[in-house]
Amino acid sequence: MKNEKSKSLKASASVRSKFYLISVLIFIISIITYRFLTIGPFAPLQCRLLGIGCPDTKVQGYAASEFIGAKKAFIKNFEAGGEVGSSVAAYYNGKLVVDLQGGYADLETKHEYDKDTLQFVFSSTKVMASIMIAYLVDRGLLNYNEKISTYWPEFAQGNKENVTLLDLVNHRAGVTYLDTRLTKSELEDLDKLAKILAAQPHIFDGVPLRAYHAATRGWYLNEIVRRVDPKRRTIGQIISEEISKQYDIEFYLSLPENLLSRVATFYNAPITENIIRIRNFLLDWWDKRVSGTFTFALDFINQKELMFKTFDHGIPGVLDILNVKEVTKLEEITFECPSVTGITNAKSMAKLGAIIINNGQPLDDNSNSKPLLSKNTIDIISTKLPIAWDHVLKETFTPSVGGFAYLRFPGIEDVEFLGWGGFGGSLFIWNQELGISFGYAMNTIWSPRLGEIGDKRGTSVLKEIVNVVKKLKKEQSESSFSSKN
Repeated sequence: MKNEKSKSLKASASVRSKFYLISVLIFIISIITYRFLTIGPFAPLQCRLLGIGCPDTKVQGYAASEFIGAKKAFIKNFEAGGEVGSSVAAYYNGKLVVDLQGGYADLETKHEYDKDTLQFVFSSTKVMASIMIAYLVDRGLLNYNEKISTYWPEFAQGNKENVTLLDLVNHRAGVTYLDTRLTKSELEDLDKLAKILAAQPHIFDGVPLRAYHAATRGWYLNEIVRRVDPKRRTIGQIISEEISKQYDIEFYLSLPENLLSRVATFYNAPITENIIRIRNFLLDWWDKRVSGTFTFALDFINQKELMFKTFDHGIPGVLDILNVKEVTKLEEITFECPSVTGITNAKSMAKLGAIIINNGQPLDDNSNSKPLLSKNTIDIISTKLPIAWDHVLKETFTPSVGGFAYLRFPGIEDVEFLGWGGFGGSLFIWNQELGISFGYAMNTIWSPRLGEIGDKRGTSVLKEIVNVVKKLKKEQSESSFSSKN
């Protein structure tokens, strides 16, 4: 009897021991899994799994005392493994209130990401191109409602005779992709490129549907600018000669060789993140395709063909989603694409936005420059157009006459920003009412969803800035009310 009781106790103890061991293992695995899923992909593996060996990232720059929360959010992005190197900047009512840089421009050499670092910003380049078109509109050289063939007669081929400049800046020109596969030599020979661009037929048979012109928008705009500029300059050349020094910004559409060492190396996430990115991409494509929203568009063109031709990474200068590091071989990019080849920093983007908020007037920073744009032109380019479905990005957007879009971000949905962003998360945006302009640039790609503008790294900092400005404006309003009474 005692033996049976002893065996029973031993069996019970063994079960409890196994249960305890399994519970401990489940607990440990849960913690590791949670850390792996919540800590960003750019933290070392031992940091993601075990919380050891996490990098102590140095953050440089300036944040006004009221905006210290924005600095904390910026630092948190690094602590959470979401960054390798990045910069963020914001102006409020024409004053620089945030100008921060952190991490590494190059991991291999441990070169810090600092105020001198330049960054490839992909489609945030489109904002600069739109500003330059507005610059020429302001000077009477262009008109948004004019047919492109007025400036460029050869353009009126293949059902493109009625396409206007307004259509092109808002991705409705029907030249989402090119049938001809461009070579590097053709991209460098602008006269030869112009013939190829002009010969491209309208892919929607002349119907002005919005379909994101990922790269082509820039090439077409560049040729139009060359034809109206008295010196036949490109957009990049005009920026270099009339914008950069005058307004104390840096924005290059092709990089001077002597600046190559300042450009941050681009880094992709680990293979696990690539798998997640591809999964998100395919889920977005499939969910929206079967939802019925494509019925109208499918009458014009096969959506899969449209998407893949638009984002054809075989075109020089267009990103290969799985090999982003190749884009930092900038010595090979000797041509301009005012859609994707912008090289700049967060401060320059934020400053340009601040000048627009300031009715085109230079900021009070010892600048002797003339106005960038007139208030009338700023009012025109900020005018909202009807909400449009984009047949490439598969999202609805509220475009503006100037070729920007009105955007809302998680946690601050009550505020609309004007501008655009770049693949991977860069942002070039502003809000006239709050007096906020914002720039964010980074050297890492982290699983954005198809059609998403910005990601939680940039928008987490932006949210802090918006909340502070709302508070300041509320206090000013209450103070003004009190003084009147």
